[in-house]
Amino acid sequence: MSTRNTIPPTSFRDVIARWPATRSFARDAGCSQTLVRQWRHRDFVPAPYWQRIVEGAARRGIALVDIKLLAELAAKRRAPVMSGRT
Repeated sequence: MSTRNTIPPTSFRDVIARWPATRSFARDAGCSQTLVRQWRHRDFVPAPYWQRIVEGAARRGIALVDIKLLAELAAKRRAPVMSGRT
């Protein structure tokens, strides 16, 4: 097993990168390749697509991609950044 599939993704970009190609991810997510490129650039995938992505990951044997992970990545992205000012 490769290290790539034993370490959980730390971003939506990492999730997308686990697929063999943008086209494959788009097919599994049920959207266009252009949309996947936009998601990768924004480092975000909208929640309505998560279930299909998780199912696609399971079909392809892509480890460690589940709804819980995607929700954690989305929460991390929305977390406020502390400015260090008081």
